[in-house]
Amino acid sequence: MNPKINYTLVGGFVVVLLLSGLFFIGFMTRDSRNLDRVPYITYFYDSVSGLNERAAVKYRGVPIGYVEKISLVNDPDERVRLSLRLDNDLPIRSNTFATLQFQGITGLLFVELQSSDTLGERLVTSEKEPAVIVSQSSRLVEITEKVDDALQNFNQLTNSLQQLSDQLGVLTNQTMQQQISSLLTSIEQLSLTAEARISAFDPTVFNQLASDFSSNTEKLQQSLTREMQLMSEQLQNLSEDTQASTRLLSPLLLQAESLAEQLRLERNTWIRGNHTQPAGPGE
Repeated sequence: MNPKINYTLVGGFVVVLLLSGLFFIGFMTRDSRNLDRVPYITYFYDSVSGLNERAAVKYRGVPIGYVEKISLVNDPDERVRLSLRLDNDLPIRSNTFATLQFQGITGLLFVELQSSDTLGERLVTSEKEPAVIVSQSSRLVEITEKVDDALQNFNQLTNSLQQLSDQLGVLTNQTMQQQISSLLTSIEQLSLTAEARISAFDPTVFNQLASDFSSNTEKLQQSLTREMQLMSEQLQNLSEDTQASTRLLSPLLLQAESLAEQLRLERNTWIRGNHTQPAGPGE
């Protein structure tokens, strides 16, 4: 070994060489447009499943930026917020709108920007106040969601048909058929019995009973009427007898009162009698 070789310097040289190589590769592969890109914001009310951060943003099919961040806004509408980084020299106007489009057959999404015309005002954006690009529902995404809903409904219909098939299989069972046959036989016998009883029903009996009840009711009413009349006549006679007795008793009461008054005045006579006492000395 050569004692004059400094391994520390050799290791440091190798590290510096590797870092220089990595810096050169990064410099050569760097997208210089990232330095000129400005922030924008757009909101989607639909699901953004399949859209990832760093997904491409295109304007009429031309790549102009990428999706920087995907977040959910905590509001009643539950909007999805997309933070975009777009080229600075783009004609982003007030009538520019964003939609979600599928990228090939991979199922991944990217953001597509379109403008209805060139009459809208150009949006002013900055790092502190990013401009908002309106969004619209993509027809392709809507069709895909409708297809998913149709598939779910089809699966539910398949499950329902399977359950119906199982129930029909139970009904076609030999034991179940016997039970159903026995039930139908019992219902038929019950129907025949009810029909026989209805046929044996004689309505004249009830008519006669109703007629007898009506006649008995009339007789009872007449009897009660006569009894009430007799009672009224007896009460009237009693009232007249009472008045006559009162007239006869009035003189008797007057005589009894005179007799009582006379007895009160002559009580001494009744007690001592009619004898007079002889005169005393000096009379």
